[in-house]
Amino acid sequence: MDPYNSRNQLNPSMNPDQTAADVSGNNQTSGNVDKTTADSSDTQPATRQPQYAGGFTIIPPNEARRSQIKTMAQKEEEELWRWKEANRPSAVHLNPERLGGHVSESEARQKQLANLRSSKLQKKLKKEELDRRKRQEEEEKLQKMKDKQREKAERLEQRRQQEEQRRKDHLRTDHLRSREAFLQRFERRDVAASSSAAHTSSRGEDVESKQRAKESKRSEREVQLEHQRVNSDFLDKLEGRARGSETKKEAEHPFVATENFKPETTTGHVQLPHLTPEPSWTEGADSEPDYDWALIKLTNRFPDCSKDFLEDILQQCNGDYEEALTLLICSLS
Repeated sequence: MDPYNSRNQLNPSMNPDQTAADVSGNNQTSGNVDKTTADSSDTQPATRQPQYAGGFTIIPPNEARRSQIKTMAQKEEEELWRWKEANRPSAVHLNPERLGGHVSESEARQKQLANLRSSKLQKKLKKEELDRRKRQEEEEKLQKMKDKQREKAERLEQRRQQEEQRRKDHLRTDHLRSREAFLQRFERRDVAASSSAAHTSSRGEDVESKQRAKESKRSEREVQLEHQRVNSDFLDKLEGRARGSETKKEAEHPFVATENFKPETTTGHVQLPHLTPEPSWTEGADSEPDYDWALIKLTNRFPDCSKDFLEDILQQCNGDYEEALTLLICSLS
């Protein structure tokens, strides 16, 4: 749209001569529309110019294109009509027969009554079948959920076992490291402090032989002491009988004194030469309680140390408690 023409159309009072010229031009254009339809397609685009009349813009159509579309539409309509005529359904010709088929009314009533009676059962069976299918679907769904939860629990248990095994390995490694550090510290202290006990490992066999010899002597001494105890009990019984006979004689003859009267010993036992113990036995019996007492005191003083270790230290010190105590304090400090 030309802005100058639109401005003139909006304000016709400003240029009345121009408005009259435009109206006459528009009438001439509308009268020439039929003439342009007869022109060829080559001259058609030149005459298709927008025309303005009374506030409207008129664009002439393309007559060649329009006639082509009309021709195609008429051709398609004719083809559709011919197809409908060719495919028109033919008339239906059936022999007349009685309504209701070949079944009489009584039979139809009986069949209807039978269907009515069995309808409740059919509905019940159908409902049971639907319920069964529904329960089966629910059970399958529940089983799937259970399987899923079971797999999840198995994965969690496997993960927990792996974490537990990892934790145990870590704790074992820490324990071994701390134990190695403690043993190394103890070995350094032992080497620095106990120079007198450095030959302990080299004299292991000698210590074991001494212990075996000592145990054999101890067993022999125990056997001898047991024999001595039995003999002393036997002699005590004999003395008791002799004293009983003497008291009886004195009761019968109170004023008769024997010439061969000898005073009794302070111990009240008859000293027999074959029952006198050897000096080595008495010395061993005296030294054994001292050794046991020293071992007990060392055990009470050092409860963290093993009994074999304390016995080894005490044997190295020849049963001396003070020397063993000093050596242990120096080695463990």
